[in-house]
Amino acid sequence: MKSNKVFRKDSDQTNLLVRVGKISGQNAVRRSKEMNLAVTYIEKGVVYQEQPDGSKIQIDIVDSKPTKISFKKGMILRVK
Repeated sequence: MKSNKVFRKDSDQTNLLVRVGKISGQNAVRRSKEMNLAVTYIEKGVVYQEQPDGSKIQIDIVDSKPTKISFKKGMILRVK
């Protein structure tokens, strides 16, 4: 079975948006550290808070259980 792209027609635009998101995130972290603000992020299911001096504090552990969604033929999916 071959893999299908999610956004076939807009793959170039999707790749551009992903790159822009990564760059803007890196800029936000850098500027927060310059203003001596703490940065909070999730790494491997653990929430960390990194201080401007580089020290890390573990805040919480996130449960990342995949949600099981089962579809049956004839079901109606309504999304708001």
